[in-house]
Amino acid sequence: MNQSHSIFHLTTDLSGGAGVAAKRLHSALLDRGLESYLIFRNGSTPVENSKADRRYSSVLWRNLNSFTVTRQWQQSSNQHGMFTSPEWIYKTRLSDLSPIPQIVNLHWISRWIDQPHFFSSLPPGLPIVWSLHDMNPLTGGCHHALTCDRFTSHCQFCPNLKKPGSRDAAWKNFQTKAQLYQRLNLHIVGNSTWTTAQAQKSALMKSAKSFQTIPLGINTSEYAPVVQSSARDSLRIQPSEFAIAFACADLSDQNKNLAMLLEAIHSLSSHVSITLIVFGAGDLPAIAPHIRVIHLGAISSSALQCIAYSAADVFVMPSRIESFGLTALEAMACGTPVVAFRTGGLPDIVIQGETGLLEETIDTISLYRALEWMHEHPAERAQMGFASRQRVEQHFTDKKMAECYAQIYSQLLKV
Repeated sequence: MNQSHSIFHLTTDLSGGAGVAAKRLHSALLDRGLESYLIFRNGSTPVENSKADRRYSSVLWRNLNSFTVTRQWQQSSNQHGMFTSPEWIYKTRLSDLSPIPQIVNLHWISRWIDQPHFFSSLPPGLPIVWSLHDMNPLTGGCHHALTCDRFTSHCQFCPNLKKPGSRDAAWKNFQTKAQLYQRLNLHIVGNSTWTTAQAQKSALMKSAKSFQTIPLGINTSEYAPVVQSSARDSLRIQPSEFAIAFACADLSDQNKNLAMLLEAIHSLSSHVSITLIVFGAGDLPAIAPHIRVIHLGAISSSALQCIAYSAADVFVMPSRIESFGLTALEAMACGTPVVAFRTGGLPDIVIQGETGLLEETIDTISLYRALEWMHEHPAERAQMGFASRQRVEQHFTDKKMAECYAQIYSQLLKV
């Protein structure tokens, strides 16, 4: 691919899974010699060709931003997760962010990019690659549709809204997106076979020109096993303790199912000495005092994350839905097997009985049984950890991810 071609990646926040993935892709593309640029709203990174959009950062705009986010949460049902509008409080055009590139690669753009103004500002025919990290581009507002399939025809009577109706906010957002998307030279990249399948079912994506699946990748030199005894010594975990790790961006996110994990751990702690390693923003709920908790907070250092992952006997991702499961992949790169539910994109990563356990039923009993099995089978657990590292090295590296994206860019530009 000719190095003069420029690819502009847009993502709202670098701290979440989508932002982390976008930053890793951008960095890996630079390593391939491509002219890649990363533009984001929140966060910071030392990676070259990266720029934050600091417009509208005054106290007034920050307060308006917080008010709008709060209002969106108030209109949605927290049990169903996040619901956002394609419109935003300020009107961003592509020219406000950069010169016109050869390709725009969108990631997670909610609460930053006002889609009506942004998409209207694009030159006709400009290739748009949209890397899906959740379902929001496919729906009238929700980021995961869960059991609802109205996005396959037309969103309305949205179960994610406190006041659903025939012409509710989901219906209006769906209408807006449908009018915008049909004018775009749009190419969809799902991060898992499940995500791509949802995109192909969405009525909003009928006008998309192509669909492909490219799994997320990580730098396997940056994420690598730490000798477990050393990692446990760093966190003062005794050899006799069964160490369980859990991580997510926001501990209050009900989709991540921390409450269910705590129930399962509480039952297991009646006959097993447990240490729970947690990292992520937010406060932990009350936990029984006989369960030792190591809460590391929101840590972005890969070195510290590797210590946490490597110190654990098992990493648990009890989410109700995951489009991919990036923290599970990071844990596997550190040689730690995964316990999760068979949902979303996780079966692409975790191989049942080889790199971890995937439970079919999302409930506390299933989670408890999987954790108990892991505790009682240390030899098998160790083999799963070894196989986990091998699987990441073979299928989920950042170099492989960048190579697949470079092929898409070349096809779109016919070079």
